[in-house]
Amino acid sequence: MVSMKKIISLALLLLLVGAGLLVVPHLTAARPAQTATTTAKRPSKKPTVPKLTRNDLQHSKALTYSSIIYFAVKHSKLQRWQEVSDFKLGWQVEIYPRNGQTKYLVWPDQHIQDSAKNLAPNWFRFKDSQHVLYDSMIVHSFRKDQTKTASLTEIVKQINTDHAAAKVRAMPQRLSVVTHK
Repeated sequence: MVSMKKIISLALLLLLVGAGLLVVPHLTAARPAQTATTTAKRPSKKPTVPKLTRNDLQHSKALTYSSIIYFAVKHSKLQRWQEVSDFKLGWQVEIYPRNGQTKYLVWPDQHIQDSAKNLAPNWFRFKDSQHVLYDSMIVHSFRKDQTKTASLTEIVKQINTDHAAAKVRAMPQRLSVVTHK
């Protein structure tokens, strides 16, 4: 016959195993959550591109032209500026200094050939060191050209509001500049 001591030991052992089966799931469920918060990797952030500044424009003519073109395409409401809205093709800017006044003609496609330059392009000029005058000829009309004036500060502010600094900083790679004398 089985002794009473063995029965009590067996009962205690079963009681401990039963209690362990009840407690262990609670302990293991709590533990991964704790380790997950301490060892989980934070989601990687996109590299932050610094906001565009007027100082950036003063140090790079190509970035200045890119900012001016971006603003014209996205915010000028001058219809013909949409002709240069293909950011993949890029742009060609032709600089024509005349009598102390410089015009910047803007053509679609950084590799445009003279044979493709059939219609007068959009253009801009600097009214002073702070303001840009945009011009857009109305095709097949004898009406006055459409114009818009914007300050460089307004242009930079709008680019930053659009969160487009990275896009504008990439534009000079697809911009060619031709200077005429």
